[in-house]
Amino acid sequence: MKFKTKAQNLFALSSTSINVPSLLKFKVNQYKLNKNKILKEIKKKFEGNIALRSSCFYEDNVNSSMAGAFESYLNIDSSDLISLDKYVNKIINSYKKYKNDKNEIFAQSMVKNIKYSGVATTCDLHNYSPYYTINIIESKDSTLITSGTKNSKKIYCYKNFKSKNKNINKIIKLLNLLIKKFNNQYIEIEFVIDKSHNLYLLQVRPIKIKIDKIINAKNYSKILKKLEKKIIKLKMRNPHLNGKTTAFGVMPDWNPAEIIGIKPKPLALSIYKELITDQIWAENRKTLGFKDISSHQLMTTFFGTPYIDVRVDFNSWLPKNINYKLSEKLINFYIKKFISNTNLHDKVEFEILLSCYTLLTKKKLKELKSNNFSNKEILEIKKGLKIINKCTISSLNENMKKINLLKIKQKKVETSNMYYLDKIYSLVQDCKKYGTFPFAGIARCGFVATEFLNSFVHEKIITEEEKNQFLSNNISTIASRILEDFNLKSKSEFLKKYGHLRPDTYEITSKSYNQNYKNYFGKKRKIIKLKKKRFVFSSIQKNKIKKFLNDSKLNISFDNFIIFLKESIEQREYSKYIFSKSIDLIFQNLASLAKKLKIKLNEISYLNIKDILNLYYNLEADDLSVIFKGQIKENKKNYDLNVKFKFPDNICSYKNLYNFEESENKINFFGNKKVVGKISYLKKDNINNLKDCIVCIDNADPGYDFIFNRKIKGLVTQYGGANSHMSIRCAELSIPAAIGVGEKKFQEIINSKSIEIDSINKNINII
Repeated sequence: MKFKTKAQNLFALSSTSINVPSLLKFKVNQYKLNKNKILKEIKKKFEGNIALRSSCFYEDNVNSSMAGAFESYLNIDSSDLISLDKYVNKIINSYKKYKNDKNEIFAQSMVKNIKYSGVATTCDLHNYSPYYTINIIESKDSTLITSGTKNSKKIYCYKNFKSKNKNINKIIKLLNLLIKKFNNQYIEIEFVIDKSHNLYLLQVRPIKIKIDKIINAKNYSKILKKLEKKIIKLKMRNPHLNGKTTAFGVMPDWNPAEIIGIKPKPLALSIYKELITDQIWAENRKTLGFKDISSHQLMTTFFGTPYIDVRVDFNSWLPKNINYKLSEKLINFYIKKFISNTNLHDKVEFEILLSCYTLLTKKKLKELKSNNFSNKEILEIKKGLKIINKCTISSLNENMKKINLLKIKQKKVETSNMYYLDKIYSLVQDCKKYGTFPFAGIARCGFVATEFLNSFVHEKIITEEEKNQFLSNNISTIASRILEDFNLKSKSEFLKKYGHLRPDTYEITSKSYNQNYKNYFGKKRKIIKLKKKRFVFSSIQKNKIKKFLNDSKLNISFDNFIIFLKESIEQREYSKYIFSKSIDLIFQNLASLAKKLKIKLNEISYLNIKDILNLYYNLEADDLSVIFKGQIKENKKNYDLNVKFKFPDNICSYKNLYNFEESENKINFFGNKKVVGKISYLKKDNINNLKDCIVCIDNADPGYDFIFNRKIKGLVTQYGGANSHMSIRCAELSIPAAIGVGEKKFQEIINSKSIEIDSINKNINII
C-alpha cells in the first residue's frame, strides 16, 4: 500500500483485520453536483452520531502534514440533513486555498463507550529516535488528547517492547502492522479504545521527516545495549560507597538539567564538571560536617545527557560522625524512597534527605522510626545534623571572604599580559578555589535558611504569607539591583557592572548583556519604587524561634540568626554573580584565541575545557589550530549523535531505557495570587514578546534576570528546584511562578495560548 488521502487510507484498511469505524467518502465536486443523494446515503448508512472529517489531497501525505489546517466535526446527528450540509460546507470552505478535484470529505461512525483515546507515533517527533510514542488519556471524549489537556500520559516504548499493559501492547501491534502495510517506518495514528478493550483506528498518516535527522535503528539498538550494560555495572555495589544500588536523575543535586540543559555542548558540560561536579561540590561539603566523598564525581553522562548518581549524592549528605552500619541503612532507605518517588527528583533535599536540623526534622525522624530505625540510631543522626548546622552557619563569613578575593584575582588576570591559554588556566583555577568552592558553601547556607523558614511555616510559627513577606521585603538580592541599576545608571556604567551575565551561563554562544544589551533590556522605563515594609517577627514568634535555637544548641542570638537567614539567601545570589564573571572572562579569552586561529565561535563550543587546560603544561608538535580543529571535529560528531538519543529524566533500572513515561513533577509554586496571561515561550529569537505574558523557559539561570524588566505576568520553567535562582527571584518579587513543571506539563503549556497560574491553590489551568 501507498499513502493516499486520509479517507482512502482508512477505506483500504477497513477491509483488513484492523478495526476502522465504518465510513463513507465522497469528493467535493461530487457533493456539489449531487448533494441530496450523498446526504441521504449518510443518513441510510449510519445510525446515531458521526464525525465529518477533512481529507484534502494536500493533507497528511509524505510531503506535508498540515495537521489542523482543515476543519473536522464530531458528534453530528446522522439523521439531521440540515446540520450535515452545514458542516460539510464548512469543511469545503476550509479547502479554499488548496482547491483540487481529488479533495475529499468522509463521514465516520462515532465509536460508542469510549474509555481511552490517544495519538501514537512510531518515532519521537523531536529527534526521530525509534520510540513508539503513545499519548493516551482515560476519557470518553476523543478530542481531549489532541487539545493538550491535563491528565494525559505520554509513554515511550522502544520498538518490539512488550508492556505489562495490554492496551499499550495492542497499540504497538497496530503500529507494527501499519508499518508493514504502508512499507513506511514513520507513521502517526489517532485511536480510541472502548470499554470492552477493542482498539479502533480513527486516522493514519505518514510523518514528514528530515532525512539527516534519522539514526540507523541497528546502531541505536547497539548503543542502548551498551548503555544497558553500563547502568547494570554502575548499579552494582561500590566498595567505597554506602548503599547496595543506585539510580540516576537529571535534577537531584546541582540540577544539571536546569543549569546546562539536557543536551549541553561539550564546552558547557566540561566547564560545569571542572568547576563544580568533579570534586569541588564534595570538597566544600566535607567542611560542613558531612562525609568526605571528594574522590567521587557527582555527575555522569549517558550519551551527552548529564545525570546525577544519587548514591554518590546521598552519601555526601551523611553526617561524618555516624557509623558504617547506620550509614548503610540510611542510604538504602533514601534510595528506596527516591525510586518510589521520582517526581521529587528536583527536591530531594527537602523531601527525602536529612541534611540539616530544623523543626521539620522531627517529622522526618518519625518516618525513620516507622522504617525500623532504632531510637539510638535516630539520636546519632540528630546529633550529627546539629553539628552540621553549626558548621554551616559559621562558614558563611569565611566563604564570603573567598568570594571577595576572587574579584581581586579576576582583575589581575584580566589586566595581565599573559597569553590566552595561560589566562584561561588561571581563571579556571581561581574560580574553583575562590568562586565555586565558597559558592557551594554559601548556596548550602541559602538552602538551610530556606528550610528553616519552611519549617517555621510548617509548625505554624509564621504563615506562608509572612514567609513571602520576609522574602519579598527583608531580602534584596543582586537580581533586584540589576533592575534598579538598569534604570538609574548609564549604559556604560550598567554594563561595566553586569555586562558579563548571559542567559545559559555556561554556553559560550549565548550572548552576554554586553553583547546583546538592547534586545535583552529594551528601553528604560520609569520605576515607581514601592515602599517595602520590612517584616518584623512578633514577640511570640521570637520566643518560639529562640526555643528552637536553644534546643538546637546553635549558640546564636535571635538577631544574628535572622541576619544569617537574610544574608545567606542574598549572598548566594551575589556569589553566583561574582564567579560567573570568571566564566565570561574564560569565554572572552577563548573567543580571542579562536579569532586568532581563524576558528568560528560556535565551533569553540565543541571543545572540552580539560583538553584546553592540558595545553598549559604540555607542548604539542602540531599547531594549536590543528589540535583544536581535530578535537572540534570529533566532539561535534559525537554531539550530533548524542542529541538523537531520548532518555527519561530518571533512570532507576536499565529497563527504563526501553519504556518510560514523560516526567510528571511535583511543581514548585511561588507568589500569593492568581494570574491569567498569554504564553510566551522564550527562545533566542523571541525575547521581545514578553510584556504582559506568562513567560515559559526550558531552564533558567541568573542570566535570564532581564525578563523581570519586561513587566511579565508570571513565569513557568520546565526544570528548576524549590531553592533555585528563579524560585528565590520570584519569591522576592512576588511574581506568580510554577518552577520545574516537568517535560509533560511544559509541553502542554507551551502548546496552549493562555494559562492561569493559581499560586494560592497550587494549580495550573490551561485556557
